[in-house]
Amino acid sequence: MSFNVKSLFSLRSWLLYAEVLAVIGFVVIAALYIRRGSADLEPPPLSQAGTFIEKADALFEKQDLVDAALFYWQALQALQTSGEDQNVPINGTSLSSADMRLHANLRIAEIYSHSSWLKDAKARLEHAARIQPEDTGVRLLRGKLFRDEGLLSEATTEFLAVLKEDPHHAEAHYLLGVLYQGTRQLKSAAESYNKAIENDPELREIPSEKAPIGILARLQLSRTYAKMLLDYQFLDREFTDEDMAEVTRLESEAIRLLEAAHEKYPEMNEVVDDLIRLLFVRATAQEREDFETRQYADALQVYERIVELDPQEVRALERMGEIYASFLGDKAAALEMYRKVYEIEPHPTVLANVKSLEEDVAAEMESE
Repeated sequence: MSFNVKSLFSLRSWLLYAEVLAVIGFVVIAALYIRRGSADLEPPPLSQAGTFIEKADALFEKQDLVDAALFYWQALQALQTSGEDQNVPINGTSLSSADMRLHANLRIAEIYSHSSWLKDAKARLEHAARIQPEDTGVRLLRGKLFRDEGLLSEATTEFLAVLKEDPHHAEAHYLLGVLYQGTRQLKSAAESYNKAIENDPELREIPSEKAPIGILARLQLSRTYAKMLLDYQFLDREFTDEDMAEVTRLESEAIRLLEAAHEKYPEMNEVVDDLIRLLFVRATAQEREDFETRQYADALQVYERIVELDPQEVRALERMGEIYASFLGDKAAALEMYRKVYEIEPHPTVLANVKSLEEDVAAEMESE
């Protein structure tokens, strides 16, 4: 019995040793294969760098940032094989390898920034800066990273440097305007936004932005004018004729900018929301005029424009119904408005208005 127990322990020990040796052997063999495989892997040839850049740029434009970054990295690997600055074919032309390294590093930094990997974005940006420290793309992205870190003075310096090199850089004007607007330098912000609009007449798409700069600048300039309007509400004096003229101008310009933005870029919901808000303010002001000068017909046109922008806007439909019924004496038109309201929001109060107007319209038709 003793012999069997010892034999059993001996067998288990040998099995344990055998398993350990097998694991060690597997790790060693795997390491050898990995080293051998990595030694066999060579960077892509320099001739492929242009192809990688082309594919990466196309993916970047489509906002496929992960795959774009992969191709930019492959381009950098291919460019490492060029010891000196050489020309590389791309899109039927040729660029220097230094320019392509700059472009790839800058785009990777942009992708990291877009993904909120600020530390990695700054590190990759420094690679680009070592190639060309005064490049406008480098300084523009550095300004954005400073802005994201709350270093607004440093960001302003970078954007101004871009504009010194390229006074027609629409994005730099826009970004500078955002900084001025954030610090309530409203006149400076308005000037920057106007320059951004002037320098982006073709509304060029920018992958890092949700809309063309010319559209974003119109939206923010309208908001800047709206803030200027609010400042007039806190004036500690009576309005002068000049004040009234300026208030009218600012309101009209704010609406005009949003109308233009909507016409050129109708899919942007922020523009529609801001425009509807300003139109409500205008219509309400027209209804609050002195009784003798109340412009109900003008207010009605404004509400009609609101409904064009958003057919589900029940507040505008209700106001139109009230104006038709109470001030313009058009019960049939009022009934049409309230029926539309009830289709959107079937509330008992709205239904009561519908029934009451139906009776009024029927009575008018009988009396004719």
